[in-house]
Amino acid sequence: MNTPYTYPSADKVFTIPEVAAYLKISKSKIYYLVSQKQIPHLKLGRNVRIRESDLQKWLELQTEKMPTHFQKFHTE
Repeated sequence: MNTPYTYPSADKVFTIPEVAAYLKISKSKIYYLVSQKQIPHLKLGRNVRIRESDLQKWLELQTEKMPTHFQKFHTE
């Protein structure tokens, strides 16, 4: 008896327009980031898709950290 394949996680997959809307930037900017391999993506033939988990990790890497000498003012 064959058991159906189950995905390891329920990771959503976004299209370019969905990512653009989510990040509130243009579709052309997302296509540029994909063409420069600056954002993780999947190529399915001519279609480009971006996993939600990859997008979240990429966003965390894009977050600028506050310089150490300014952090002391925000802890008081």
